[in-house]
Amino acid sequence: MTVSTSPGWLIAAAAVLTAFASVSKANATEAVAGRYVPGAFAGPGAGIVPPTPGVAYWAVSNIYYHGEASGEVPFGDGSVAVGLTGDTYAAILAGVYVPELHLPGNWTYAVQIAVPLGRTGAEATVGPFGSDQHVTGLGDIAFAPLVFGWHNDAMNTWLSASLMITAPTGEWKEGDLAFIGMNYWSFTPAIGFTYLIPEHGLDFSAKFGVDINTKNQDTDYYSGAMAHLDLSVTKNVTESLSVGAIAGFLEQIEDDRSTFADTHDGFKGRSIAVGPLIKYKAKFGEKTEVDFTLRWAHELEVENRMKGDAVFLDISGKF
Repeated sequence: MTVSTSPGWLIAAAAVLTAFASVSKANATEAVAGRYVPGAFAGPGAGIVPPTPGVAYWAVSNIYYHGEASGEVPFGDGSVAVGLTGDTYAAILAGVYVPELHLPGNWTYAVQIAVPLGRTGAEATVGPFGSDQHVTGLGDIAFAPLVFGWHNDAMNTWLSASLMITAPTGEWKEGDLAFIGMNYWSFTPAIGFTYLIPEHGLDFSAKFGVDINTKNQDTDYYSGAMAHLDLSVTKNVTESLSVGAIAGFLEQIEDDRSTFADTHDGFKGRSIAVGPLIKYKAKFGEKTEVDFTLRWAHELEVENRMKGDAVFLDISGKF
């Protein structure tokens, strides 16, 4: 049996580490901004860590999100915005390397880095005035020093465990409606699972993680931890073409801590999103393959956050 080691799991991981640390992608956290987009981790191979040592993989994830929030939105300078509408585009450059450690059994170790570049636009009413802002720049860079993978001998069951660290390197200014970075650190432990049925061309994948944040020292706002689960099922239609469906679930498991959050019952957020997926494997010559994956996540039910749509176009390959 031949198992593809194309880094679909890498694309999903990179997608979550985007410039969605902006008000245009709203979680129930400071400025209703967070690092996770429902459906971001969903896709074929989400639990696969490439098993071949000495190989480097690359991915470019392009993400567009549009959302609206009709309720009150807190900002760290004490302001409250109403009627927030936002648009974000981000391009994430990501790489993963599998060093030649030759771990026992069917274990694999890898490291990963993701560098986002983004543009955010936001409109809202702040006090008696309307505000419209745009910003373009570097997002918060993420690095995963620990990525472990395991597969069974039949290579149809895959598990992964990872720790991602996201640094506050992005564009951010206190009180702004639009920004790229979050101005705090995040730590994301995650586990992934993939089950393959090659004779039917099926891939069942899941990814679960928790975003644990530090306090924004400039605004004294603590954004509570968020748990997220992404699911996908994918079917090979031809050797090159696959179609499927995705779902993403967000549940904030810890209260925000700030003056605003204390008067809004912790300001916890939740969201459910679903959508389709299509993947195409292009071959350039005998040895070069590039995967193109297009996903759409439509938010069905939200609380204390924006409601909108995210479109992901992921391009990936290996050196």
